Amino acid sequence: MIKPIANRTHDYLSKGPAWLAQAYINLVSFVSRNLLPRSLSTRVHNSVCGYIYGRQWQPMRFAARRVRMGKGTDVSFVPELSGFEAEALFCRQFHYEPALVGWLEDNVVAKYDLIIEIGANVGIYTVFLDALYRSASLSRDVTPRIVSFEPSEKAYRRLIANLAANGTSFVSTYQAAIGRSSGAQTFFEPTGHLTNGSFMRPFSELFSDEITESTVVTLAASELDYWLGRAGGRSLIKIDVEGFEPHLLEALRPLIEKYHPDIVIEVLPFTAQALNECDALSGYDRYLISMEGLSRKASFEGDKDHYDWLLCWSGQP
Repeated sequence: MIKPIANRTHDYLSKGPAWLAQAYINLVSFVSRNLLPRSLSTRVHNSVCGYIYGRQWQPMRFAARRVRMGKGTDVSFVPELSGFEAEALFCRQFHYEPALVGWLEDNVVAKYDLIIEIGANVGIYTVFLDALYRSASLSRDVTPRIVSFEPSEKAYRRLIANLAANGTSFVSTYQAAIGRSSGAQTFFEPTGHLTNGSFMRPFSELFSDEITESTVVTLAASELDYWLGRAGGRSLIKIDVEGFEPHLLEALRPLIEKYHPDIVIEVLPFTAQALNECDALSGYDRYLISMEGLSRKASFEGDKDHYDWLLCWSGQP
């Protein structure tokens, strides 16, 4: 009974006056974050955002909301109802890719002085990684660096807003993609799915029939030598490029063979075979990251619950 009424209310408000919708969301946000248990806050979030119903709210502006990621890392996000950050409007715990968040929280500060993030999107991991370093006791001779790349103009604008909301200290960002050569390339973004922009049009079409094409700047993978060559300790490359992973790894191959960085990569069911055949990963051990920890695998495989893998040259995760 409550669910149909809530959906009808949200459908009506999403098409009504913007001021009324904004006032309603602010009220629901306050109640959900401060008065409701986590289980109910999650249901409120799902009902308002209505991803499975295709509901689209008018553009609204919200102040940054403070949330907790992992066991104890606090960050802030400027919420957008169309994005993952919308959860920050309704919940104080940000439940985003918990297996990968947990592994990063336990390992980043101790293991890496440099993180190169390719496909940063709106900066969820960018601000999280920076918060890990800022909350740690770092030796004076170590200055960690997070270098993040995101080609989408919309996503990059939101990334910058999230960086400002957190007062980040160790981040450098670039509105660019990484590829085989420097230049320009066509980028495909499915309407209503900002996190699924890709250089692979068939991939973007999985999420929407409406695709926006734009020309984005691409930086040659070889340029990353500037940062990798100056890293004082071990380096981590985090890759999430929506189906373009096999092509990107081939572009990165000379640097991978030269520096042997650890790699965190998203493996989708339809990219697993191509990644298994990727010569750039010869010599790397492969670990599926799950809520149970790291599981060493002989080859990549599709997993319905977990997509993130850790690749280590040394065999010691």
